[in-house]
Amino acid sequence: MYCKLALAALAAMSMGANAMVLTNPTATTRASIKRDIKTPDPVPVAGQEAAVELMKTGRMYRYNVANAESSIVSQCEKDVADYTGHKYCIALNSCGSALMLMLKCTGLEYGDKVISNAFTFGAVPSAIEHAGGKAVYVESDYNHVMDVADLEKKLEANPDCNHVLVSHMRGKVGDMDAILKACEKNDAILLEDCAHSLGVEWQGKHTGHVGKVCGISSQSYKMINSGEGGFLLTDDPDVAARCAVYAGAYEGLAAKHMTVPGPEHFGDLPKELPNYSLRMSALAASVIKPQLLSLDERIEKYNRRYNALTAKLEERVGEHMSIPVNTPGVTQPVHDSIQFNLGKHFTEEMLQEFLDECAAHGLPVELFGHKSNARNFVNWGFAPANDPLPMTGEMLSRACDCRMPLMWDDKDFDDMADVLSEAIESVVAKHA
Repeated sequence: MYCKLALAALAAMSMGANAMVLTNPTATTRASIKRDIKTPDPVPVAGQEAAVELMKTGRMYRYNVANAESSIVSQCEKDVADYTGHKYCIALNSCGSALMLMLKCTGLEYGDKVISNAFTFGAVPSAIEHAGGKAVYVESDYNHVMDVADLEKKLEANPDCNHVLVSHMRGKVGDMDAILKACEKNDAILLEDCAHSLGVEWQGKHTGHVGKVCGISSQSYKMINSGEGGFLLTDDPDVAARCAVYAGAYEGLAAKHMTVPGPEHFGDLPKELPNYSLRMSALAASVIKPQLLSLDERIEKYNRRYNALTAKLEERVGEHMSIPVNTPGVTQPVHDSIQFNLGKHFTEEMLQEFLDECAAHGLPVELFGHKSNARNFVNWGFAPANDPLPMTGEMLSRACDCRMPLMWDDKDFDDMADVLSEAIESVVAKHA
């Protein structure tokens, strides 16, 4: 009997000890993520229903409608233009097409130089190459934006360059006033890649108004999701007319748009310009349109979560990382992902150990400078950099990127903060 009581007591003590291990944050247990980091924003029910009704009619070609007002694509273009504040909007099959067309519509000739960020996604130099241009890269700093001093240097070194395409990578906006001043001083046309900056405001206006033309994206990992898609936006009527024709408004089909200029701006363009068939389908527009209604609500949610996440990281491991700060002049940011730079005391070995630690606990973190990352300029063999880019290379070598899926719960971002912090702490302790 005494033996049985002793065994029961030992069992109870054992259970109590185990319970303490599970609830004690200083114990060997580590936070982990169980969610899919690549979960995109879902299409609202209204978009699902609109897509089904459209498929019942079979009228998925944007011009298979009686008039502009009855076109879901034209309606979507109007909603996008109303949101960003632009006069003209042309819906396309991708933002890459928008970037390529904005270059061609503003006079780029084959072999002309285009100055752009050294830190951006490979689709940007691809669009330059697609338009027949030759990319010249400007350094990006530790806030992940274009370095204005280097832009001025590159403009002076390339007096024959007439185009500057600034990319707001991951929604990070550089000093647009200084960038515009440098362009005007050197007679260069400023264009904006706003694929990542839908909802971001500069000096109280939506991004894309400092440059002559901009493009936004509706690819799945952007603020609006149609799988693939994009929009060219401008206040210039001649650019808008040329874009509509290049995209596929042949014969008199421009009349089935609501956000293009009048016929006097089209003239003989349908006969003079090629039709590249880059139109957005009605199916894509039908799923995009209702998403625009919830943009501001989703932006608030993203920013609230981002602010909470970055505050936790800075408090716990701030001495080992830096988080890019918004350029003065950004009056509304949109943080649908988080980027941070690991400290310069992190060796290449430590960087890889950090990535491995995060992955082992369910959180894939990308290093922008990885040898296979499409955001690393050394991987753009189709449009290589001719000049050294030491500032960008150094930044990319320790710049990390992590998505913040909208469909996750708030608790998941507490776990994200713990996984990132614990990974850093583990690597630092190992190399102390």
